[in-house]
Amino acid sequence: MHSQKRTGFSLIELLVLTALIGLLAGLAMPSLTSALQNQERRSTLHDLLGLFALARQHAVMEGVIVTVCPVNSMGACSRDWNNEIYAFSDPDNQRQLTAGKAPIRVVSTGGSGRIVVRSLHRSYFQFRPSGFVHSDLGNITWCPNTGSARMAGQIIISRGGRARLANDHDGDGIPEDAQGRPLKCS
Repeated sequence: MHSQKRTGFSLIELLVLTALIGLLAGLAMPSLTSALQNQERRSTLHDLLGLFALARQHAVMEGVIVTVCPVNSMGACSRDWNNEIYAFSDPDNQRQLTAGKAPIRVVSTGGSGRIVVRSLHRSYFQFRPSGFVHSDLGNITWCPNTGSARMAGQIIISRGGRARLANDHDGDGIPEDAQGRPLKCS
């Protein structure tokens, strides 16, 4: 009598395997979410750093005021920094992208985070032909939709026009602003 070899899995083996795969996927999900938020934060902040550097360079090279702001449908600076951000030549200091003029650069900031801008009640940043800030100093903070300050990031703009990323100097996992205070996303 020949015995037949059994191939394949029994129903119980398949159920145990499915449960293990589900458990492992559940454990990996928070780590994956955190990695994706970290990547979005880094990408958004580096895109904005590049925008500010290019705007400052253009102001110096072309000898004109350059404005950086979100633009509404009429071409004027708006307050909603969670859409496209424009850098454009603004020789008459109108804070408006005039018809027929191409922007220097446009950056999209959509995604699973929000941007908060602080520039003494202004909704824009400007650079003089010297490269210095024409308007007030300020900062741009990216916060994840979860509100976690540990995942936040900030660009600090100095009077000299230099844009830099906020760092975590005290090692608590939360970057500090220009005054040394931990970032907040509330």
